[in-house]
Amino acid sequence: MNKTLLGKRALMCAASFLFWFSQYIYNPFLSPYLLGLGISATFAGTIIGAYGFTQLVARFPLGISADCLQKHRVFILLGMLFSGLASVIRFFFPQPVPMLLANLLSGIASSMWISFTILFSRYYPPEELSKSIGLLTAMNNAGTLAAYLLGGVLYEPFGMKSLFLGSALSGGLGLVIALFVKDEPPQGDRPQPRALVRSTLRDKRLWLFSIAALLYHMILFATANSFTSNIVKELGASGVEISACSALFMAASMIAAWFVGTKPAQALGERPMMCVCFCLLGLYALVLPRLDSLPLIMVVQFLGGLGGSSLISLLMSNAVRNIPGVARSTGMGFFQSVYALGIMLGPVWMGAMADRTGFVAGYAIVGALSLACAAGLYLLTRKEA
Repeated sequence: MNKTLLGKRALMCAASFLFWFSQYIYNPFLSPYLLGLGISATFAGTIIGAYGFTQLVARFPLGISADCLQKHRVFILLGMLFSGLASVIRFFFPQPVPMLLANLLSGIASSMWISFTILFSRYYPPEELSKSIGLLTAMNNAGTLAAYLLGGVLYEPFGMKSLFLGSALSGGLGLVIALFVKDEPPQGDRPQPRALVRSTLRDKRLWLFSIAALLYHMILFATANSFTSNIVKELGASGVEISACSALFMAASMIAAWFVGTKPAQALGERPMMCVCFCLLGLYALVLPRLDSLPLIMVVQFLGGLGGSSLISLLMSNAVRNIPGVARSTGMGFFQSVYALGIMLGPVWMGAMADRTGFVAGYAIVGALSLACAAGLYLLTRKEA
């Protein structure tokens, strides 16, 4: 392999690792922390959901801008900057409204993930699109897993502010590394924004897999990425145990994301894998809040994680597969904007359910939705996948 190309991939992997480390080191403790500030579960869900709101608004325009400018490096740098800056706000102003503003800023940072995925995929031949996205998703999960593990170690002795500081520092280090990331040469003439939008929105395959990704993120952010930590804490778990539960979910997600690019996965087929992943997430949501044993919860966390990032890797690669390279950032921006609606709605809806009926009923509805997604995707992808 060309050493220059290998170096480009390594830099992007390192930048991606630090980016998601910065975004998630505090995440397992965020909902208990917010509830500890004396606010309602509904408003806590709104704060967590704000992270998805800015992505919903920003990702599609950013995708169009990236295709028109053909310069992804600047968006990667901005993502690193905003990720670190959000935690600077959390560190100095740990009150409900600044926390809401910080999560909005973190959402803007995550909107820049479009450029990470598109630039990294250009370091691979077109036929290896699923492999490139799977590898970058694995680095995403590796950064998140490391964040959860270190966060669990730091939380008990040093408190939440140490996690905000760690997030700010890793965002700063990632910013330095991203300075050395190289853009790929433009692919043809720069397209016009109107033509990009028109051609992208006509792609039925993009719509199908974007809606599936919306439902996936709604399920994930209503459960594992928000209120599961609170359920575990109510069982008397320590900070290390809360972090371990989140880490197990991410470890399984990392393994599953890596598996997508392997020959056994290709032999199994993408359509069956997507349906199995939704089923695993559905069983996860149905079972977890009914358990009163921390070891059993950890087992369920791992099983649920197997249905995590492998699913988003498959949905993402399928969504943009038929879109030309010159418009792929726009397609990815649309895909990620649509699924950001799920990131926003999931925790808001679950917070409201928790205040009214409790977590068991809320998780049961989410589990049923996930199983319905598996059945629907199986039927609708007979010709698409």
